[in-house]
Amino acid sequence: MTDLYDPRIEQALNSFITDHPEIHTRDQAIAAILVNWFTSHGYLPHDQEGIRPENLDASNDD
Repeated sequence: MTDLYDPRIEQALNSFITDHPEIHTRDQAIAAILVNWFTSHGYLPHDQEGIRPENLDASNDD
């Protein structure tokens, strides 16, 4: 365990790694969690094509 994080965070990271067999390291777990959070909060685009809602205007109408 590292002094950087609260023990609850460390336990949650370990549980996350256990629940995701494709993730092998703490760094991979943190990256996956951040990608999920950033995507779900609009900071990263979803893996979909299209125009983001804030970029829609009348010129996009077909």
